[in-house]
Amino acid sequence: MSLTFKLALRYLLSVKGSTLLITLISFLGVFLSVCAILLTLGVFTGFQDSLKEKILSTAPHVIVSVIGEADLEGIRRKIENVPGVKDTLPFTLYSAILGREDRLQPVTVKAVNYREKAFRELVGSHLIRGELKDVVIGKGIADVLGVSPGGSAVLIFPTGIRTPTGFIPKTKEVYIGGIFQTGAYDKDFVIAYMDEKEARAFFKRGMRFEGIEIYIHDPYRAQEVKENIEKLISNELVLVRSWIDLNKPLFNALQLEKLALFLILLLMVLVASFNITSLLFVKSKEKVRDIAVLKTFGMESRGILRIFISVGLSIGFVGATLGVIVSFVLAYFINEYRLIRVPEEVYMMSYIPVHIKTLDLVATFMGTLLLSFFSSLLPAFRAAKENVVNILRNE
Repeated sequence: MSLTFKLALRYLLSVKGSTLLITLISFLGVFLSVCAILLTLGVFTGFQDSLKEKILSTAPHVIVSVIGEADLEGIRRKIENVPGVKDTLPFTLYSAILGREDRLQPVTVKAVNYREKAFRELVGSHLIRGELKDVVIGKGIADVLGVSPGGSAVLIFPTGIRTPTGFIPKTKEVYIGGIFQTGAYDKDFVIAYMDEKEARAFFKRGMRFEGIEIYIHDPYRAQEVKENIEKLISNELVLVRSWIDLNKPLFNALQLEKLALFLILLLMVLVASFNITSLLFVKSKEKVRDIAVLKTFGMESRGILRIFISVGLSIGFVGATLGVIVSFVLAYFINEYRLIRVPEEVYMMSYIPVHIKTLDLVATFMGTLLLSFFSSLLPAFRAAKENVVNILRNE
């Protein structure tokens, strides 16, 4: 152990009276600030991760949208040969209205082949009542209409029949086969599944939107798969988008909020570092005799500077280290007992976990040490510039 560190440790531990109080306040300030930063960033990260998992569990990883007329089956066969693709599901969207008695709900009818494996796995995993037959609707639609599996509703196509006086609605009584719940508003209150043959017979050649949902083995490689599909198809009438593209504004906004929050919370460490500055000023006055003795025995000003900087860094390091340890302990209990409860109908999740990322940990720890270092500079410089002659004369 070097002389500089030994003296720094001695000065740090030899506390009494007001110096002890300032030392404890400095340590607690750093400790609590690091805890607050890591736990807050952990909640933000946990919310992002849970949101991604929720999106991936209810939405396709890549969507190929067909604009105009195109060979949908031919495109599907090409896509299935792309590395990483697990399954595909062609679909057709129609805008319609579901009604029952005096209740109406605008819906997007998603016409698919009910025998498709991707459909049965995706919708079947969220089915809460009934079976995958007839018309399958979201729980939000079922609640609005007051309908349950086995019941009936009226499907209305507003521009169904063209007459000399304009379009008149086309209607059909349909039976509700099942009800699903994903927790996502744009699914539960909007989507109604219908078998493609039945939908084609009802909507005829009405306004529609066609495409292919693509599910891949590793959803986080969606951008790579998307680029491979674009190279393979290269058709102006085909638009390829990944789940990352569709949700980019949301995740960019969350990331920006997280960065702003980190910088704001780092101000807590800055405030705590002011206590370190105050402590070192007091220490430099208390140890003025020691400084004179050390300089008399040949220690240079740089040595005195390193001693007081080491004291400040020690407080920052110990406070940050204990803050990190306590943050992980608290995060474990929060996740284990699901302490952060939120309304599921609003956030699409019942609780928010705490995920402390390595990058957040390193940024917080290094930022704390950096602020501790800068807060130690001014009092350390002042102590290093103490004049030995004046000290001895006054003492």
